[in-house]
Amino acid sequence: MSALQGLPNLASLPSPIPEPPPGQAFTEKQWEILFSIMEVFVPEISTSSSDAKSSISTAQMKDALAELKLYLPEGASEELAKTYLAQKTVSDPIFIAAIKRKFNLYVPPSDAQGLAFIFSTMNTRAGSYLLTGYTTPIHLQPLPTRTEIVCKWSTARLPLLRTLHCSLGSLARFAWINTSTELMRMIDYPHIPKHIERNTSFEYKFHDFTSTSTPTTLSTDVIIVGSGCGAGVTASHLSRAGLKVLVLERAYHFPSTHFPMRPQEAGEHLYLNGGVVSSDDGSVGILAGSTLGGGGTVNWSASLQPQYAVRKEWADGGLPHFLGDEFQDCLDTVCSRMGVAKANDEKALSKIEHNFGNTTLLEGARRLGMAGHVVPQNSGSKPHLCGSCIYGCPSTTKQGPLNNWFPDAAAHGAEFIEGCLVDEVIFSANQTATGVKAIWTSRDRKTTRTLTINAKRVIIAAGTLSSPLVLLRSGLTNPQIGANLYLHPTNTTWAVWKHRTDPWDGTMLTSAVTSLEDQDGLHHGVKLEVTCAHPGLGLLTYPWRATESLNALSANDKAGALHSALRWKIDAAKHGHAVGFIAITRDQDTGRAYIDPKDPTRQRLRVAYTTSARDRAKILEGILANARLQFIMGAQEIDTGHTGTRRFVRPSGLDSSKTQKDDDAAFNTWLAEIKAAGLSSPDPVTLGSAHQMGTCRMSSSAKTGVVDSKGRVWGTKGLYVADASCFPTASGVNPMITTMGIAEWVSRGIVAELGNVSRTSRL
Repeated sequence: MSALQGLPNLASLPSPIPEPPPGQAFTEKQWEILFSIMEVFVPEISTSSSDAKSSISTAQMKDALAELKLYLPEGASEELAKTYLAQKTVSDPIFIAAIKRKFNLYVPPSDAQGLAFIFSTMNTRAGSYLLTGYTTPIHLQPLPTRTEIVCKWSTARLPLLRTLHCSLGSLARFAWINTSTELMRMIDYPHIPKHIERNTSFEYKFHDFTSTSTPTTLSTDVIIVGSGCGAGVTASHLSRAGLKVLVLERAYHFPSTHFPMRPQEAGEHLYLNGGVVSSDDGSVGILAGSTLGGGGTVNWSASLQPQYAVRKEWADGGLPHFLGDEFQDCLDTVCSRMGVAKANDEKALSKIEHNFGNTTLLEGARRLGMAGHVVPQNSGSKPHLCGSCIYGCPSTTKQGPLNNWFPDAAAHGAEFIEGCLVDEVIFSANQTATGVKAIWTSRDRKTTRTLTINAKRVIIAAGTLSSPLVLLRSGLTNPQIGANLYLHPTNTTWAVWKHRTDPWDGTMLTSAVTSLEDQDGLHHGVKLEVTCAHPGLGLLTYPWRATESLNALSANDKAGALHSALRWKIDAAKHGHAVGFIAITRDQDTGRAYIDPKDPTRQRLRVAYTTSARDRAKILEGILANARLQFIMGAQEIDTGHTGTRRFVRPSGLDSSKTQKDDDAAFNTWLAEIKAAGLSSPDPVTLGSAHQMGTCRMSSSAKTGVVDSKGRVWGTKGLYVADASCFPTASGVNPMITTMGIAEWVSRGIVAELGNVSRTSRL
């Protein structure tokens, strides 16, 4: 049997999305207005005279098809490109269902109510004139007019209109990317990863409270709230020490047979808030894991220890243990358990295989004289090439909580409850934590139970965004809870090559460039790395440029009204030939994670974070450096993601008579434009975050943080935090190893307090 014939057996099992609760966010008329706006961003583009509202001229279509022809999959015809451009969007029931689901489940009701009011206002003559400049409501306008209105919102003086343009445009593209079969055909994105390897995962057993006869009051030695990287290490360590451990995870577990999930399924089952959490101002999109294993299930394998400058900063802030031998032993212990190569083990690092993007980054850095290095992986010293771990690891090679730490904990008696949202910590009269109250929901969402779980110790490890919410719901009032939020804000610079790059293939992040990581003498700056390029995430950072249509319309080119949408679709079709480099920032200034004050359940998260001017300046230096790296390595097109600037296209790629000298001159002119545009205009680059830290900061006093040097919550007894929320400041490296090292440190302290085991038997 050929390899191709065997591929169906490697396909992931389906992971159906549960039905949303009854009810609608909007009225039918409000939905109509919403979709009329979204159509501006993802219209059905053709030259059909029978559908003039979304048609373009024959000349425009000819040019578009000529460009797309260069990026068609092998053996595909021009018809695929035509079908791709004309694919249904706002008239597609699947697209409509995806949008309605997002609003009904994941948009805060207060935000939806605000939008409903705006849409109703737009449906009046006076309101329409105020918000659109026309007395005719926007949903009754032809698409070219709607496009002009919505594009003008991008730079409107009224912040409300700029927010509408940004948020509704992002949501429209997000839904289209994740529901478009023609897009996947156009970029030749494989349903089954090229290098997929399937292995059986650990079989977890979970408490089940479906039966009313099952007791809902339990007792244990230690409760661990959450199941991410910190929780995994803590559960393993304390279980080995002989303590009875119970792990509570608000989401659900999926075995490796379901991995990698399809993007829409993964958003629902593996990530917080259905895939993306947005900052209050919409300037940062945040990815956070929410499944058994937390971020450790969906993160990449990058395993970097915190650097000296950061550890010294933390030690100088009243936490000297971060420079001590014991904490270094914690870091080395967790790395050893996961088979992470030491940074100076050149033989082990040389075995790590790089995909095209990582090879290009390292070689580009060498040519520019920048410092680059290989990034160790937590893959047990084994090859790990599938590149799909953002949707779950089918090979079980990644040695995170799911495949390493929790199986070990289970072998030593740890127990697990999934679908368990901890509402609050229970305290005795002297503020000693004695357990938790939680709400258990069955996997089919049909049964809920209220649980009371008693314990001698409670450890909060629910992640940087959720751990402070548990403490706040528990009645703790320290103003530091939820504050000091660091996000490592990140920009992606995309480049296109003539040849296919299949950027989703191979190990995701195996290299880093460090020359710009200290831009202020305080170790604040950017690392340059290769981003995840699966279209469900990668294409979200492609810019949709309103200026494209506005420029056409200002030149009285009515046929150019759809130019912005057409241009975005053409650029998206090149994704199989692209590579993205990220500038990931060790941010100096912070935000806050807090409970939505309008949410009666006190469970909904809000994030207040705006990247500061000095952090944006450092990101800009990273953007410019990434562009230089891509140019020197021969990229044909480069795009920084700034919607107010243009994409660079190499002159020699358009005209064979152009020389390298022409390319250099054009590139330097374009780079100057990017630098001049900066990151502070009304139409900025949208930033992303996959690293969240600091909301339960470790500190030398309760005035400056939430937990002491041992992870104990100030002002309480028996209550600890052991995850990335403990970081005193941003780590400046992918936070997994630092999180695990702190969890190991906290766990050793708990065991020492209890006096149950000797130091030598900690693992």
